[in-house]
Amino acid sequence: MSDVIPELVDLESTLRALGNRYRLEILSALGHGASNATALARTLGMPRLRVERHLAVLTERHLVRLEPSKNGRVYALDREQAARLNATFVSVVGRIDMGTGAGLAKSPASEDALSLPPAPEACRKCHNASFVRDVLDELDVSIKKAREYDVRLRQMSSQVLTAQEAERKRIARELHDDTAQALTSVLVRLRVLERSADDEATRAALAELRTILGGALEGVRALAIDLRPRVLDDLGLETALETQVRDFIQRWGIDATLLSDRLGRLPTEIELVFYRVAQEALSNIAKHARASRVEIRLTKQGCRLRMLIEDDGCGFNADAATDAVDAGLGLFGMKERLALVGGTLGVESVVGAGTRVSADVMLPVERRD
Repeated sequence: MSDVIPELVDLESTLRALGNRYRLEILSALGHGASNATALARTLGMPRLRVERHLAVLTERHLVRLEPSKNGRVYALDREQAARLNATFVSVVGRIDMGTGAGLAKSPASEDALSLPPAPEACRKCHNASFVRDVLDELDVSIKKAREYDVRLRQMSSQVLTAQEAERKRIARELHDDTAQALTSVLVRLRVLERSADDEATRAALAELRTILGGALEGVRALAIDLRPRVLDDLGLETALETQVRDFIQRWGIDATLLSDRLGRLPTEIELVFYRVAQEALSNIAKHARASRVEIRLTKQGCRLRMLIEDDGCGFNADAATDAVDAGLGLFGMKERLALVGGTLGVESVVGAGTRVSADVMLPVERRD
């Protein structure tokens, strides 16, 4: 203990008392003026008992003092004690910086806490250095927790999207294999009945039923394709996009073109994400753009895969729309899906001059044994 700086023991215990975000918030609030526990609790959104408990610790360390008042216990920041604490802290840090070799008695945690770079002159003269340092420590912890939460959130988002696609695939298969087949069988039977009917009225009624049922069958097939086209799993992204463009032209009457390099098969998750991005972009064009022409370009340069979707429609405010979390997939959902495979979304739009949506991703390097 002979090599310990005398002020360190008291300084360490005081700093430990300050190493609590609630106490720091209370000190910050008291820095604006004296207050009682009830008012502090209301201002900081804390339970009154918690505020009183932390005030007791701060009072014991002489950082807060009781003010004489007729309205109960009123607390105030002891600015003189805070200044003395800051001066002690700066003095100790300065002496450590100058190479005294002193430190807390064999305390690894304390040695780590005091292994600081030389403080700037302005910081040495500041009376709030210790307070700011504690606040920054709390901020560092909060940022670390926020990053960990963001990682967990993305993992959860990936799991949700994976489960959603699996369910879409299951429903699409059932619609195609069960529902569509059953409707087809009914159509055939109606056709047989129509031919064998004796009177014209019965044949007309059966023909009308067959027309209605045929429309329902086409709707079921279209729904199955929207949920998960088999061609995407069987033949890949290029063929699936060709089919999607043909259906888009037929359904909406908008001229659309697909230009694509010869890509071959790509990783399944990337093919699925690019298909969903194109699906949502074409849906947005059909519903909102009032476009007469759409062009989709799919290119591969090295390991970089890129898809551009351009239209000559009315355009929109791209910055506001990209950050909005709307119902359905939307631009936000497109961005999130691409992020899950390490890709990025770009949106350029000018009101009255069309829109350009780009999707980029780096493909995994092929391994050669």
